[in-house]
Amino acid sequence: MERKIGLVVDSTFSLSKDYIKEHQIVVVPLQVIIGNSSYVDGEFDPDIAVHAMQNHLDIKTSQPSPELFLKAFEKQLETFEEVLCLTLSKTLSGTINSANLGLTLIENKHVHVVDTQQTISGSGYIAKKMIEYFDEGHTMEQGLIYLDELIKKGSLIFTVNDLQTLVKGGRLNRVQAVIGNILKIKPILRFRQGVLDLEHKVRNYDSIYVYLVNEVKKLLVFGKVVVLISYVDRSTEAKVLEHAIFQLGENVSVSITGVVSPVISAHIGLGGLSIYIATE
Repeated sequence: MERKIGLVVDSTFSLSKDYIKEHQIVVVPLQVIIGNSSYVDGEFDPDIAVHAMQNHLDIKTSQPSPELFLKAFEKQLETFEEVLCLTLSKTLSGTINSANLGLTLIENKHVHVVDTQQTISGSGYIAKKMIEYFDEGHTMEQGLIYLDELIKKGSLIFTVNDLQTLVKGGRLNRVQAVIGNILKIKPILRFRQGVLDLEHKVRNYDSIYVYLVNEVKKLLVFGKVVVLISYVDRSTEAKVLEHAIFQLGENVSVSITGVVSPVISAHIGLGGLSIYIATE
């Protein structure tokens, strides 16, 4: 069945170029500014951002213009009857504001903009599930109900070297960060439906693995679980975690989605290791 609904996403979804081409998705990029240089998210080596953070260089990000979203909507309407635009959480970026302004400019009732209330592999997972759903022939009205259910089902759990980057960006309480850094603990945070919480504190990566595996186990009582692992500069740890979760059995689908978008890396800092978990 031919899909009648096109998808527009921002570049933080980290969908592969092959997947984007195959499913005719239009990606609207954010910008990463390192020193005096500007980079288009998704079109440069993420290691550039990692090296910049390691060398304590100033990194900023910039959301897309409304005009870029307008052009994306117009392009999709050339092929599809309707368009769904998904963005990363509004609590992390003002990208959805630009998307909504683009929606105002196009003045077309067949274009819809929705905040996934997620980021990293979470938003990417939601986008892929929506493609699958629309490929089955469902309508936009049905899709928006399904999308709301998807958003509620999953959460992102992650750790970083320290919490100062999150505090600097206004995304975490300064007192929590100071306590964590003084005690030299590894913070574990959860991002769910646009809300970021410092959920737990451990002493080392071994304890992180145990905690994350246990969180996956908790969901197994509800059926099959999908686990997507992403990282900033912790590829080895990601493989160790993947192996540990794989041992839980056939009711868990686990994979490493790769490096976090530099836009997100700039906001969470070094040492980033995350899992997105959801019931299927």
